[in-house]
Amino acid sequence: MRQYLPILGVILVWSSAYPLIKIALQYMSPIILATIRLLVGGLILLIYGKGIIYGLKEFIGSLLNVAIFIILLNLGVLLSPNPALSATLIYTQPVFVAIFSYFIFKEKIGILKIIGIIIAILGAIIASGNLEVNIGALISLLGGVIWAAGTIYYRKYLIKEDVIKLNSFFALSSVPVLIPLIPFQFYFKASLEGIVVAIIIGITAQALGFIFWFLSVKNLGAFKASSISLLVPALSYFFSYIILGDMPTLIEIIGSFLVLLGVLFTNLKISNFSSRF
Repeated sequence: MRQYLPILGVILVWSSAYPLIKIALQYMSPIILATIRLLVGGLILLIYGKGIIYGLKEFIGSLLNVAIFIILLNLGVLLSPNPALSATLIYTQPVFVAIFSYFIFKEKIGILKIIGIIIAILGAIIASGNLEVNIGALISLLGGVIWAAGTIYYRKYLIKEDVIKLNSFFALSSVPVLIPLIPFQFYFKASLEGIVVAIIIGITAQALGFIFWFLSVKNLGAFKASSISLLVPALSYFFSYIILGDMPTLIEIIGSFLVLLGVLFTNLKISNFSSRF
């Protein structure tokens, strides 16, 4: 059971970040928020970990897992008439993790796990509402591919590294990549609330979230950690209600139920369904 604690941490800090991000975006553009988030999270980890791990392998990991991923996520949301769908499409990541794992690590995924992932992703998309495909949605889908590639890259090349020092480097080395994009749809309203919320996001979603995430990949494997992370968009509706008072709609509840059902399927072990591909 202890091996599941990090992924539970991922679910809690990333799902609770959704309403906090919504608050912060009232005062600043997504790229400014992402820059503050990375800077705060990276500095906290630098101090706590008493140093960083750096090198070419680590820089490639930071590009895949943080810099390029965050750019695609923000562009997808900005260029989509339905930001909820674009954000949700990031969580197609487990599908690509399964594909990459099959070809790179020769891992064979059970049919129940495949069914579970399909159900969970459909649930997340249904919960997001409007299903219109657009350039923003396609960019977000590419974000899911990049996140999957980053997860596999971490498992193959960086899994033995100190997770705190590594994540400090990931965050801090991504800041210079984001800074040139700050003028894109720039806006910033000086506000104590906005700054405080952005700092909280940096501490929770960035510093704690990515430590929990890579520990989850180490403890559970890339596919299982990715499949369970599908609970993040589903649980975000709960935190949006608690923090913002936003009542989930019936379609959001149905979609979230399908996500829960899909995640259950991915973690079932039934001998009758043990066929592999």
